[in-house]
Amino acid sequence: MDLFNDKQNKEVTSKYKSDIAFSKAISRAFAQELKDLLLRRSKRLLPFDEIKEKLDLWYGKEIGLKSVPLGSIVGSQGRYRNFTRHFLPLDENLRDRWKQIDSAVESGKDLPPVELYKVCNAYFVKDGHHRVSVAKAKKKSFIEAKVFEYNCDLSLDDKTDLEQIAILETYQLFLKNTQLKKTRNPDLHLTVLGGYPILMEHIHRHRFYLMEKKKMEVSIEEASISWFDNIYTPMVFLINKNGIMEKFPHRTKTDFYIWISKYKNRLFQGVLELDETKNMVDSYSKIFSSPVRKILGKFRKFFGIVKY
Repeated sequence: MDLFNDKQNKEVTSKYKSDIAFSKAISRAFAQELKDLLLRRSKRLLPFDEIKEKLDLWYGKEIGLKSVPLGSIVGSQGRYRNFTRHFLPLDENLRDRWKQIDSAVESGKDLPPVELYKVCNAYFVKDGHHRVSVAKAKKKSFIEAKVFEYNCDLSLDDKTDLEQIAILETYQLFLKNTQLKKTRNPDLHLTVLGGYPILMEHIHRHRFYLMEKKKMEVSIEEASISWFDNIYTPMVFLINKNGIMEKFPHRTKTDFYIWISKYKNRLFQGVLELDETKNMVDSYSKIFSSPVRKILGKFRKFFGIVKY
């Protein structure tokens, strides 16, 4: 004889449904964190206050109620340690509040919209962390939100992690120092830390070359424009024409510019002739697109030792 009949089972299940849902969510969080750790791809929620400071975000305007894709929410103001990147709960202390929200959703109660900060194509939770977590656990696609938008010239989306934020921070500084954003609106994105100081070194060397040639002072802004027009742009044209990027779709044109110029450390004798630049690109392409290099690159990426 069963200890509980069907009616009793349903009553018990209903009473503890939210408790069970939270336990499943926190177990999934642990499993996901362990998997990400083993695969060396751990991504945590991004801290909004840190992002705001690093990217010079100062004024957010309210743009009203929006239906926001839950997959675009990547960070939090103040509670980024309490949830995984997928907003699964990490702390047992979240259980009571999480259960209240889950029960309210199950009973069909109307909940107020969450409040989010929007930076480029990414969103950060200002208020409503548990509502976002419950919605994610129920595999919802969108959530109603009051949105405050910050203007940002850089690229930020649901794939951005803390390393990429550090890259964007140095990109912001690079654009500020060179003023290239005002004159050329360049796309100089990198995928690995340490690249923008190298670009600045290139510009300073090119500036020295221009001053020697012109016998007069050249500003960093003027040197940056000359470098972009006469060195960087012709190199990128040949990189695109060569087709090497098709073999490395996760990299950028600026990545290849740096790698090729380091491979042939002759770039700053002056402005290279087109044929010489083409030979450099072709030579690099043959060596670094070989099967052995690809396997070595995957090995380095897995173990976190990818460098310029």
